Amino acid sequence: MEDRELIRRIQNGQKEYLNEIAGKYYDDIYYFCAYQTGNREDAYDLAQETFFKFIRYVESYRYRNLKGYLLTIAMNLCRNYAGRTAGTRIAATFDSWEQPEREAADCAEVSMCCQGEFGRLEDHLLLAEMLGRLPEAQREAVLLHHFYGYKNREIARMTGASGPAVKSRIRQGLTKLKKWLEEEGF
Repeated sequence: MEDRELIRRIQNGQKEYLNEIAGKYYDDIYYFCAYQTGNREDAYDLAQETFFKFIRYVESYRYRNLKGYLLTIAMNLCRNYAGRTAGTRIAATFDSWEQPEREAADCAEVSMCCQGEFGRLEDHLLLAEMLGRLPEAQREAVLLHHFYGYKNREIARMTGASGPAVKSRIRQGLTKLKKWLEEEGF
């Protein structure tokens, strides 16, 4: 079912469709919050709070892009989080890959079959750490543009920045990421 129809039904009192929206967009919101905060537990709390705010104001929802609307709520919550934790260095604590539990005798087999997985995990953690080093406005713009596929004008509407400012933030953020990756030998 399309988002528009889900929202119409929710606004007409069929609140059970809220679960469908949460199921559809939870991962995107969680990962956005995780990249913004660098902390799994806080990302979980912020993702939950995003959906609570959405539920609270669903009756007044009028946007055409539900995912963008949810990301805007999450972005504002992450900004508030950043204000509360000012001075604290963001540290990546992602665990998108969990080591398989095997007997000690299987360690060689695990090492052989999972070398590619370890490389991808290292790359993921390095990228998360580098994104955490970007200024908040650049990190938001890069995430929304390159990870979520939003156009500059959509990001401008979501963030309240001008189109040229968004374009500049993306360019500056990518320039910094490229420089840091080159310094790491990538």
